[in-house]
Amino acid sequence: MSSGDPRRWALLGVVLITCLVAMEGTVVSTAMPRTVAELGDSEHIAWVFSAFLSALAITGPIWGNLADRWGSRPTYIICVAIFLGGSCWAAAAHSMRELVLARFVQGLGGGGLTPLGQMVLSLLYEKRERANAQAWLVGAWGVASVVGPPLGGWLTQQASWRWVFLIAVPFGVLGSLLIFLCLRPPAVIPKNTRFDWPGVLLFVAWMLVTLRATERPQAAWLSAAFVLGIVLLSYSRRRAHPFLPLPLVRYRVFRGTLLLAPLIGAAVFGAVNFFPLFLQRQFGLDDLGAGRWMLPLSLSWVFCSGLSARLALRFGPGRVVGLSTLGLALGYLALSWSHSPLSVGLGQVGLAVAGGLSFTPLTLSVQDEVPREELGRATAAIVFLRTLGSSLGTGLMGSVLFHFGFVWMFRAGLLLASLALVAFLPYGQAVTKPAG
Repeated sequence: MSSGDPRRWALLGVVLITCLVAMEGTVVSTAMPRTVAELGDSEHIAWVFSAFLSALAITGPIWGNLADRWGSRPTYIICVAIFLGGSCWAAAAHSMRELVLARFVQGLGGGGLTPLGQMVLSLLYEKRERANAQAWLVGAWGVASVVGPPLGGWLTQQASWRWVFLIAVPFGVLGSLLIFLCLRPPAVIPKNTRFDWPGVLLFVAWMLVTLRATERPQAAWLSAAFVLGIVLLSYSRRRAHPFLPLPLVRYRVFRGTLLLAPLIGAAVFGAVNFFPLFLQRQFGLDDLGAGRWMLPLSLSWVFCSGLSARLALRFGPGRVVGLSTLGLALGYLALSWSHSPLSVGLGQVGLAVAGGLSFTPLTLSVQDEVPREELGRATAAIVFLRTLGSSLGTGLMGSVLFHFGFVWMFRAGLLLASLALVAFLPYGQAVTKPAG
């Protein structure tokens, strides 16, 4: 690409918006202890993360469907605007419950940022160029993750925890301008099918009940989630063009990700969100010290993210994702075995290998399999599966942490990592077996 190529500036816009989302996650986790001390209601700390991740999971498929109808550029900019509105509200929150609501609004917009960013790259670049562009994207995510924890600690100590939300505004504004001025995706072919609003409402109801059942695993909530899931599947199977992307199941690589992606998301982010709190309580660190102790995780994530797309092209996505799931299990094994500085560092590296190596190959392998007209739904579906796992994993590990402590939280993570190793088997077969 030459310096005058508008795709280069559009890529920069996507990278800035990716930094916005990545930094927001790591900055907020470091600032949470101080936020709880000021606002109170420490029992709602898990909901600060769960509300954001729940909204991400709920709206990701919706934005993917709308992008296939409206086009990626206007849909992307709308998502950024909603996200920034939620960020400003979170910065002005006066109670923990208000902060939870603001984080939910952030998630409503943020649900489209990751899948639509990846969709933009898949529309602008062919396979080999797209892998290099994805490397920039995941590298930016990693760099933002490195900067996030110490920046969050520094902002919290030197100014206020409210600035961890306002820091997203300049990234979002500049990124949106570059997307608006430089992005020229292919023209959208209007769809003659009606948007499946009843399917959306059923999906949202099922998601909310399922997330509630994760927070409070009572028989009534679990039964309601099961019944709503059956109703949603039955309804979607009778529709010619359902909101729930059941037609994608006919692609064998996509089928292989149905369990693998949410399990990796649950195991990785379920622990990462509570890691600063663990470091502060285990080693008596302040906000800035916890951010510095997160550097093994952040730096390893950057390194693995930068290599993931190139490794997937050279060795195939199956081997790379397999290595990531193995690293995830070994990381949790170290954290479950001991809480010494060495074990904690090895555990962080294992989590980083899983997060940095897995997500790009999973997305690329599905994008290569589906036709262009289904690209938005397929990309959003992969991000949804990962985000759904992240939200459920955060709720599950938060509940285990609240009732049993960090030791059992890491043991729950080891169980999830073991299940991910089993779920990898059908995916590995799908990406290595020739199409028949």
